[in-house]
Amino acid sequence: MPITADFLDLMARGGPVMWVIFVVAWVAIIMLIERALRVNSWHRQALKDQQALEDDKTHLPEKSSTQNTSPIALLISRLEWQEIKHNDDLAQQLNIQLAELMPKLEGTLPTIAIIGSLLPMLGLLGTVTGMIEVFEVIALQGTGEPQEMAHGISQALLTTASGLIIAIPVIFFHHLLVRQLRHVLAITEQSMHAVYSKDISILKEKQ
Repeated sequence: MPITADFLDLMARGGPVMWVIFVVAWVAIIMLIERALRVNSWHRQALKDQQALEDDKTHLPEKSSTQNTSPIALLISRLEWQEIKHNDDLAQQLNIQLAELMPKLEGTLPTIAIIGSLLPMLGLLGTVTGMIEVFEVIALQGTGEPQEMAHGISQALLTTASGLIIAIPVIFFHHLLVRQLRHVLAITEQSMHAVYSKDISILKEKQ
């Protein structure tokens, strides 16, 4: 097929580094999609649980059997109710559990940030290898082989452009997801304050 042939030709002209960039780009895309689905699900459920907490003074969000569980429901499911005697104990446990839950909420976001910063460096690596090829041609054959020199220059430019073209959207969408996750955390903290204000004896009876 023409598209496949063009793609393979592009990858061949970019050299081995182009394949590394291609694989890393797909890893980043898969991670971004997974995080986007998860964070969006948390955001929707967090808003529902926050509203339920405000409407019902005895309501406690429950952990769902599916992945559609808000952070506040996850926090409440981890509480050791037998050790909670008053609201200060509840606040302390919720804060401890939130700190432990944070790495799970972030998931692959730190890895995506690292990939976004590595992609331009991979492009630069391709540039260096392409220029090395150009200088090797000059050293061996002088400047009388423009076709061989053009191949090295093409490799250098392709890898640099590819690294930047992929890095820019990866970094942009990573930033959007981080902002949305911060919003989820803000909603979770508001829900935690709503739980603090409830009657602890009623809450313990529901467990």
